[in-house]
Amino acid sequence: MKNKIHALWLRLTSLEYTPRYTRLAGDLASYRPLLEKRIAVSGNDKAQWAIQARVLLDQAGLFLQKHKIDEGWKSYHTAKRLEVNGMNENEKQAIAKELLVETSKLNDWRRDAIIRMLTVDEKLTLGQITSEVLIRALEIKDEHYNNQYYKNTLSRSMFQLLFMLLLLFIAGAMVYFGVLINQNGSNYAAQLPLSELLIGVLIFAFLGAITSAILFTRYSTQFSRLTEIGSNSVVTLSKIFVGVSFSVFIFLLLQSSVAGSIQLFSFTLSNPLDYFAVAFVSGFSERLAQKAIEAIVGKEK
Repeated sequence: MKNKIHALWLRLTSLEYTPRYTRLAGDLASYRPLLEKRIAVSGNDKAQWAIQARVLLDQAGLFLQKHKIDEGWKSYHTAKRLEVNGMNENEKQAIAKELLVETSKLNDWRRDAIIRMLTVDEKLTLGQITSEVLIRALEIKDEHYNNQYYKNTLSRSMFQLLFMLLLLFIAGAMVYFGVLINQNGSNYAAQLPLSELLIGVLIFAFLGAITSAILFTRYSTQFSRLTEIGSNSVVTLSKIFVGVSFSVFIFLLLQSSVAGSIQLFSFTLSNPLDYFAVAFVSGFSERLAQKAIEAIVGKEK
């Protein structure tokens, strides 16, 4: 029981038990004897590819100790590509066949590039595979997975930031209503001054804008060719503050003398909760702000 508790504590407190760390550590540990066997079979442990492959594995181990997982994977993959120099023709043909099947997972240009490098006709007949060509084809494949992992890392970091902000403002909304009810009782809505009403509008504007940003990030990372644009914190946070600005604009418009001369809603705002709902919607989408601006200045011709 004591050992189980100790193991659980290590898993909770040490990065060495995270899936990213353990996967790379396992691959490095299992690959090194395979590389050494390859070098021994080749009969030339002084060859440049063998020397560099060992150096890269050592670098991958150092990166792993520093928890630089991405750098470790790249060094490991490069070492595996260098191993191609020690393969015979049959092994190269086998790797090429496997790579052709795996191209179905790649994007169009990478798949086409690998197929053209390895085949000689439309029937996907393998040609003579040199070490240089096979290494380049493997590099194109590895670049694809590196890019995919980079995209996933960007998206995960952005989602973590947005969900933390969402939880923060949900907690803020709960505290806000708790303070209002504590000060004014259940009839807080009828006694809400303008300053406290504006604070509520800002809270719900941020809630709407953050919710919209989460959806924006999800769709943009799926369809944007430049993932950095969809997952960039500056771009996403600017979208949030633009949405909040629209909510403040709508609130000021509804409090101004202009509100009586334009028709934004098919209903009447008579309760602070109505303003909070409008703030959330205007923070979520710019359509309401666009409608308000068009109602004031007219539509562009």
